[in-house]
Amino acid sequence: MIAPLWGYQAEASTHAIRLIMSGVLDRHPKLRIVLGHLGEGFPFWLWRLDNIYRGFYSWSGATLGMVKLKLKPSGYIRQNFSISTSGMCDSRVLRYCLDAVGAERILFAIDYPYEDSGTAVRFLKEAELTKEERDLISHLNAERLFRVPASSPVMETQI
Repeated sequence: MIAPLWGYQAEASTHAIRLIMSGVLDRHPKLRIVLGHLGEGFPFWLWRLDNIYRGFYSWSGATLGMVKLKLKPSGYIRQNFSISTSGMCDSRVLRYCLDAVGAERILFAIDYPYEDSGTAVRFLKEAELTKEERDLISHLNAERLFRVPASSPVMETQI
């Protein structure tokens, strides 16, 4: 259960939720974080994170020293996090993530050496995406987030 099978996902999402719940993103609202594996499960937990935070904070959070956040937990996920496709080549999961966080928050990645590069490239090529979604995911989001020069025409034709 360690490493790429389950451990990376569980540990990365636990660290990310601790960052959110600590209030660090209120103190550093421009901080940007990339989570792999289509968000380490976060897109599927948005409603529950908000619901439990709201309920728990109103029940006893303040008395337990829980930080009062400026946003709902999902707000930080949509504001401060991007997610990558690394290691996740399931078109149904990609579509869910597109609906949950938007194409402007998803980056193409492969997850080498754990996953096959050819499989990941084929996945993105064959995914049911609009041209705008494919361009955002394949290169535009990375160019914006990492402030890298625009990709070459050769790169754009490959994906």
